[in-house]
Parts: sequence; C-alpha cells; structure tokens
Amino acid sequence: MSETKNKTEKTYPTEALLKSKAFAGYQQDFARAILTKPAYTVREAKEILDKYLKGGKT
Repeated sequence: MSETKNKTEKTYPTEALLKSKAFAGYQQDFARAILTKPAYTVREAKEILDKYLKGGKT
C-alpha cells in the first residue's frame, strides 16, 4: 500500500472503494476511469472525484 502524508489514514484498493457505501453516490464507470492508481485513502479518492465530477470546484 502507498504511503500518505498522514500515516493514520489507511489506503484501500480502488475497486474496494468503488464498491463501498461511501462511494455509492458516484457513477462507477466514471469513477473507475478517474481513479487510476491501485489504492487511495477515502479522503483522497473523494477529493479527486469531486474535483473532476463537479467541474473542478473543490
């Protein structure tokens, strides 16, 4: 798993994140295309998706 700046945040495999309840509100195909790394923290993944799917407004 990748290291993050905050060592208390756990990274999860991208597929596991996309299948979780936390990401149920995101369109799976678009999210899968945007999240290209093998693992992310929940916060990191949501920030990336919000940036792309909400027109870059974070």
